[in-house]
Amino acid sequence: MPELTTAMLEGLPKNGPTDPIEYYRKPLVGWLFRERINRGFALLPRRRFARAMEVGYGAGAVLLALAPTAAELHGVDLDADPDPVTRHLASKGVGASLVKGSVYELPYPDGHFDLVVCFSVFEHLHEYERGLREVARVLSPGGSFLLGMPSVNKAMEAAFLAIGYKDIDDHHVTTPAAVASRFSASGLRLVRKAGLDLPLRAPFGLRLYHDWLLEKPADR
Repeated sequence: MPELTTAMLEGLPKNGPTDPIEYYRKPLVGWLFRERINRGFALLPRRRFARAMEVGYGAGAVLLALAPTAAELHGVDLDADPDPVTRHLASKGVGASLVKGSVYELPYPDGHFDLVVCFSVFEHLHEYERGLREVARVLSPGGSFLLGMPSVNKAMEAAFLAIGYKDIDDHHVTTPAAVASRFSASGLRLVRKAGLDLPLRAPFGLRLYHDWLLEKPADR
């Protein structure tokens, strides 16, 4: 199972105006940022993927974690510069093909990937169903889509403000419920889901983050 560790964060510079990598290294906040991804990773089937792609690769931390489970790595990001990430991954013995681009128009052919992962992108999308359909297009039949996004509400606005994110209400425009309501219509089937709550293991905790493992049905 992939796991994002603190050791993987060493030497990763901030890459682009929306890259939150600096928060991954903070004592408590960093654990929350890493845990939201690792809980998503725990949903993945225990197998090796032939071709995996990350939407919103940022500094490249998730790609480093995915590397042992994928024969071929790709990534697309609207803001990040692919060159420094490609160099850093290569210094760790990881090859990846990275490009600038949008989830609305992924630069890949139909059915190209058996795994797509995407953390903390869809809350920024007004046209989230268009993004879901585009991911479904590039997935092979039976392929997996690991999607994660934070809760979007007043409590989370306050929490993001407390850790230094400003104007978060201008950037987080779509709720997890809205995105989840369009999974089926976009050609995706829910396999399993997880979440990160505070307090941990409390029966009525505040849901901070949502992770879903989706699948493109084999008959699509």
